[in-house]
Formats: sequence, C-alpha cells, structure tokens
Amino acid sequence: MAAAALGATALITVADPAWTRLLTALGLDLDSAAGGAVHFALYESGKILALIAAIVFAVGFLGTWLTPSRVQRLLSGRRRGVGHALAAGLGAITPFCSCSSVPLYVGMTRAGVPVGVGMTFLVSSPLVNEIALAMLASMVGPAIAAAYLVLGLTIAVSTGALMGALGRREERAAPTLLPMATAAPRPTFDDRLRAGVREARTTLRKLWHFVLVAIALGAVVHGWVPTELIAQLGEQWWGVPAAALIGIPLYSATATAVPLLAPLYAAGVPIGTLIAMLMAVVGLSAPELLMLRKVMDRRTLATFVGVVAVGIIGAGYLLNALT
Repeated sequence: MAAAALGATALITVADPAWTRLLTALGLDLDSAAGGAVHFALYESGKILALIAAIVFAVGFLGTWLTPSRVQRLLSGRRRGVGHALAAGLGAITPFCSCSSVPLYVGMTRAGVPVGVGMTFLVSSPLVNEIALAMLASMVGPAIAAAYLVLGLTIAVSTGALMGALGRREERAAPTLLPMATAAPRPTFDDRLRAGVREARTTLRKLWHFVLVAIALGAVVHGWVPTELIAQLGEQWWGVPAAALIGIPLYSATATAVPLLAPLYAAGVPIGTLIAMLMAVVGLSAPELLMLRKVMDRRTLATFVGVVAVGIIGAGYLLNALT
C-alpha cells in the first residue's frame, strides 16, 4: 500500500515534467497537434487512474462505517429541515451511484423517512460525487470543484423540499429492489483497509479501458479539433440545455466523463456548459430513470426529472455568468 501511494503521488504530481522531458528527448514536438495529443494522453492516463484508485480506496475504507442500513437509521425520525440537510450531506459522502441509490431510497421511505428527504438523498448521492470533485479540482481548479459541490447540494435539497411539498407519493414499490439490511460484525481496521483495496481493484478493473478510451477522445479534441469552433458552439445560448440533454442518455461513470471536460474547457467551452453535461450524466442517468419508473408513478417521475433538469440547467447558466 505504501508503494502504491508513492506511485500514485508521483503520477499525480511529477509525471507531467517527466513525460515532457522524455518526449522531447525522443524528438517529439510537443507544440504540434500529434505531440500535444500524445503528451496529454500519457500524462492524463496516469494521473486520472491514480486519482480514481486513491479516491475509491478512501471511499471503500470510509464506507465500512457508513453502510446503507446506518444511513437509513440516521435519516429515520428526523424533522424535515434537519432531514433534508442531513440527507444532502450523507449523499455527498456516501459511495453510492445513481442505480444503487434507488434501492436505498425505497428502503428509506419504507422505514418512515419522508419522501422528500429520501429524494434529497437520491439526488445528492450520485450528483455530488467524490471522484468528480477531486478530478475537477485537479483539472480546472478547486474553485470550480467547490462551486460544483455547492450547486449539487442546492439542487438536491431544493428537489427534495419541492417534491415533499407537492405531497406526491409513489403508487407502488418493487420489493426486489431493496436488499434487506442484516446485522454484521464490526470490521477491524485491517478489514477496513482490505475493503478499500478491494473497492479500488474492482473499480479499476471495470473502468480502466473506458477511462483510456475517454482520454484518447480527449487527446483527439486537444490536438486536432479547432478550438475556435468548439468555443463558438459552447457559447451559444442553447449550449447549456443541449449539454444537459446530451448527458442524460450517456450512462457513464464519472471517471470516464470528466476526462473529456479538460480539453473542451481548454478549448474555450464555458465551464457551466460542461458542468451541466456532467451533472446530467451522473444525476439523471438512463438506468436510474428506468429503475425509478418501477417505484414512482409517471407524473411523479416526470416532476422529479423536470425539477432536477431545471436545477442542472440553472447551475450551468449561473456558472457561465459567474465565470
């Protein structure tokens, strides 16, 4: 683990000048399209995979304390105001994707958690993603990552509060979606470390090839796509809603979506437009909507999607105006 930590630190911090010196020594012109693309692909591949491994390890390690059953207990019996704030915070720090959040949402409502509070968690958990925050901070700066965090939590709380105020209730719930929590022995510190390593290995095995494909596409954009054309398209008034609509059917892990943002951002696409697409990818994924259709009536689901989409588009316009 110590060797892995040192390697990840090197890939994140000092690999950029090392690749620059190596490629220059090999006679590659880094100012050319091909040279810039190769340098981008090599450096970003190592950095992003190292970031994913480190973040997922930390999430897996900490997740041994914050299990789904514990989240349900924490949110049960809370007043609505406290419940929304707590649900948003728990959603931000729990390692649940959009699809795994749906069964937990069903369990919360069955355990007596108000539907609106459950929806706050349902939005916050995938939308405020640890990988997205860390990768955004490394690529476009900590200020943008902090803005993403604040806007994501605001969208989650607003959605939950509005849906709760409307008083809509699900007509049915699918029992097969909810894994019933069972008591488990308290893990040791060694068990927690193994959980982090296991989570990192599993995630990297599933994602590494998709990450490399996304980085390769980003390298092509970085090297050959005219930056003026990209910037002009991104600055159109319809750019933000178009980006959100494009993001909804793109079921993608955050780790494969974020690498595409760096070259587009460098090319001049407004950051709000890119953030709207990222939020739609992780917060309104197609599989999540299909699962929600099994536990919500159509009107409730349409209202939920509409409120979240309006929040995402509003966040995109706000970020564009501020930056």
